[in-house]
Amino acid sequence: MLEAIRNHAQGWLAKVLLGLIALSFALFGVDSYMSSGNNGGMIAEVGDVGISREELAKEIQGQTDRMRESLGASFDSSVTETTEFRKQVLDSLIDRKALFQEAQKLKIVAPDAYVASVLMQIPAFQQDGKFSPQRYEAVLRQNNRTPAQFESELRQSFMLETVTSPASLAAFPATASLTQIARLVAQQREISWVDIPASTVAALVKPTSAEIEKYYAANTTAFTEPEQVRAEYLMLDMASVAAGMTVSDQAVADYYASHAAEFGMPEQRSASHILIAVDKSADAATRAQAKAKATALYQTLQKSPDQFAGLARTQSQDPGSAAQDGHLGSFGRGMMVKPFEDAVFSMRPNEIRGPVESDFGYHIIRLDAIQAAQTAPLDNVRTTVAEAVRKQQAQKTFAELADNFGNLVYENASSLQPAAAAAKLTVQQTPWMTAKNAPPPFNHAELQAALFSAESVKSKQNTEAIEIQPSVLVAARVLDHRPARVRPLVEVQPEIEARLRAEQSARLLTAQGEKTLQSLSQGKETGMGWSAFQVVGRQASAALDAAAAKAVFRVGTDKLPAYTGFIRPDGAYRIVRISRVLDAPGLDSRLVASIEAGVIQAQQQADMQAMLALVKAGQKVKIQPNAIEGR
Repeated sequence: MLEAIRNHAQGWLAKVLLGLIALSFALFGVDSYMSSGNNGGMIAEVGDVGISREELAKEIQGQTDRMRESLGASFDSSVTETTEFRKQVLDSLIDRKALFQEAQKLKIVAPDAYVASVLMQIPAFQQDGKFSPQRYEAVLRQNNRTPAQFESELRQSFMLETVTSPASLAAFPATASLTQIARLVAQQREISWVDIPASTVAALVKPTSAEIEKYYAANTTAFTEPEQVRAEYLMLDMASVAAGMTVSDQAVADYYASHAAEFGMPEQRSASHILIAVDKSADAATRAQAKAKATALYQTLQKSPDQFAGLARTQSQDPGSAAQDGHLGSFGRGMMVKPFEDAVFSMRPNEIRGPVESDFGYHIIRLDAIQAAQTAPLDNVRTTVAEAVRKQQAQKTFAELADNFGNLVYENASSLQPAAAAAKLTVQQTPWMTAKNAPPPFNHAELQAALFSAESVKSKQNTEAIEIQPSVLVAARVLDHRPARVRPLVEVQPEIEARLRAEQSARLLTAQGEKTLQSLSQGKETGMGWSAFQVVGRQASAALDAAAAKAVFRVGTDKLPAYTGFIRPDGAYRIVRISRVLDAPGLDSRLVASIEAGVIQAQQQADMQAMLALVKAGQKVKIQPNAIEGR
């Protein structure tokens, strides 16, 4: 049981959590998803739980920040400004709330031992390869979190993983289907082609003034420039404050002396156990029977302690540790369920105690060894201690600066200079920007809304100091403003004419190409001027881009030669002749494995959507008509 739970921590959820830790604690607590959102009007309800507009805005900002960190320079902020993105985020919130309520209804609970085992696997909480309670608390404290919050998130993540596991683990594809898909993917076709250039219809392409005006009137939105601003701003962040600080040797020594326990290994104990498992909800008679069996084993071991390993192998109902003679390895406080831990940390080496009752049943415990707490020498941890001192001093200095920063920005509404001088910052300026293409830090929803508000644009006064990330404050002021405008027809006429020419050319070429295809299907190939034969696969290549490859492999090949046609990116119409179909002589095992993974993923997604639909059908989901409105 305990060992099985510990092994489970090596799986999918642990990997996700490790990834989240690496992303500077990007993990958002599931409990925040379940909050009723009293800080704003409800935009949606899922069963007994609501979603507020503020909650949606925070989740949008959180997902935007994670995408920006993950994608780096390739991140496109315009993607997160769309109605589709807002809807996707709202849908995901609804799904999580529905699943969490389903988990609560099913009374799914994460055991203490599970939480302990996951924590032990997270490198950020380890020192010298082992879990360190002091480091655990320090890392969480540095990221403005508490152990209770983080452990609650682990429990609730376990609940969500457990309730969705039937959909995520039950998918498996049929071997025959995989083979058929693999054969189709590996198939090649021999082709040749001829192009009908756009120049053949160029003389017929003549957009009229009426057509241009009609297109302009029907697509006014496409020719509308949104409002733009140019701004100046100040950014005060704790990282910069910390980087500018000098830490004295005396401060390092003093901090080490008062926090020595944080820079070493706490006491560890090694223990073995024999578990007689019984569910905590079992009736009294069943529990009494299990306890009696545990008591009998304990009495046997009192007389013959050397039988412990043999009895663990044959009698323990914790299969993972039973195979190891009952050995559970070394652990510190907080790593095991409380009754088990209390017993172990009150025992003497080689002492056998039992039965000890826990949620898993009854344990007979032997304490194998005690590793005393150790403190690392200052020279070994000097860099870590100096960083802790720097951060501690920076937090204090930043708090003072932030308070004064906010006051000066407010009191000197028409200038950022007083705040800049007090905090020793440089006022920065932005280029012209719209709300949708605003660069950092103005891609933050709250800061963006404040800067583009009618009041800020009109008064050109400072915004308030807004926290765009933990310990990062920004205040800004509009310097110049360009209102939204519809570009005049005379300005956009060349663009419209080019679009109409491309559309008309494509229509004329397609009509000509389809007529040619009809003749070819009747066996009339005279004078076509085909290119040299070339063998192509489904993947994009120099001969065929992705769209062209799709067209070529969509054609039925019951009768050869077969023909297809399509407009190319350069405007020409390409007619393709498929003369042979070449099946792969054998199937690459890596291709089959890749296809299997893709099919399983598709099945899992379909199963998950079906499960979500079923779960939400049992709960009343209400979404307000204006739920996804907003900047």
